[in-house]
Amino acid sequence: MTEPYYRDEQVTLHLGNSLDVLSTLPDASVDAVVTDPPYEIGIAGQSWDRSGIAYSVPMWAECLRVLKPGGHLLSFGAPKTYHRMVCAAEDAGFHVVDQLDWIYTHGKPKGSDLARAIDRHRDDREQVLQVTAWLAAARDAAGWTNRCIDELFGFSGMGGLWTTQGKAAIVPKLDQWGRLREALGFDDTEILPTVTLLNGRKGSTGEAWEQREVIGQRNGTKRDGGRLYGEFSGDNRITAPHSEQAKRWEGWNTALKPAHDPILLARKSTGYDSLVGGLLRHGVGGLNVAACPATGGGWPTNVLLGHDCPDLCEPGCPVREMRQTAHSFPIFRLNSRTPAVERIEVDGVRHETPKPLDLMRWLVRLVTPPGGTVLDPFAGSGTTLEAAALEGFNTIGIERHEPYARIARVRVDQPRMQSLFGEIA
Repeated sequence: MTEPYYRDEQVTLHLGNSLDVLSTLPDASVDAVVTDPPYEIGIAGQSWDRSGIAYSVPMWAECLRVLKPGGHLLSFGAPKTYHRMVCAAEDAGFHVVDQLDWIYTHGKPKGSDLARAIDRHRDDREQVLQVTAWLAAARDAAGWTNRCIDELFGFSGMGGLWTTQGKAAIVPKLDQWGRLREALGFDDTEILPTVTLLNGRKGSTGEAWEQREVIGQRNGTKRDGGRLYGEFSGDNRITAPHSEQAKRWEGWNTALKPAHDPILLARKSTGYDSLVGGLLRHGVGGLNVAACPATGGGWPTNVLLGHDCPDLCEPGCPVREMRQTAHSFPIFRLNSRTPAVERIEVDGVRHETPKPLDLMRWLVRLVTPPGGTVLDPFAGSGTTLEAAALEGFNTIGIERHEPYARIARVRVDQPRMQSLFGEIA
């Protein structure tokens, strides 16, 4: 096994693929697994969030192997992909105990305003299919195949797209059309105007878009969760629907505002031991409810609340009322933006999706016995590692993306944490 990327008295960070590094760790060597794996939804267009690793049964099987009998797994997921992660962990041998829900107020809508989309939409499909049918006939008349067309241009698949009547049908660019005319020897006098028209329209919006009445102007680039949300990037105009179809669908969107992330709570079997026997033998198997009370001191719940307004909010503020009436829930003070002290930038790189440090401290405290070791196979920018160290636990992290590993290394630097948080317990 290669040397760790970073190591001190409490923290060991490995740079590499989680499955590869996990295979080098001893059996039953960690007390808890607390992690925030890729959501597999392509967050901010990042390729690391579409790797499929969160659905890997062999990866979760390795987590199970290195976990002590009776030990717990806590793993975040996205609402629409969480089920696939849970099934993979269950197939690997974990027993599902519960689903926690981190509920927050700072999520931003990511759907599309359907009235705007309708007015922007240009439906040229009938004419596109007219062109592709014409080109398919010209191809056949010349004795060519789609493979011949692909070889002419030196790339694969375009011949099929240019001649299909299917959903993927597209029209060649004008220079490509000219090469096809020369190679196949067809007379395109009749169809060329349509090809030219469609090429001129590529990327353009429907006529109704420019005819929408401007009824206001947004300030800056801020988007809210009401009527204005869904305005397209770079366009600060507030406009009214123009077409009859757009008017019909005004107020409709494609998504709700996100306000929760599910967290899997699962446990490794104790084998032939009872839960108590496993607890006494291996030191894991329970949840530390006494160390993780709800805000009002009650029993911790599987709902974790977050809020993003000041502690001294005004009377009538819904969060103030929530804190007074929902005191039996764990409530975490959050900011609309992750505080700068937690959202560290190293060499111009920041992680896109860090979790709040207080939330991660609560989670590691819930499932890790005193002096225990926490494993995070998807360390990211190191929030779990920092949380575990601050709670006095040992921790092992794995991160395959070196720029994020550099951030994690800065976060868990002992002198830095001591200067920010005092002596680590």
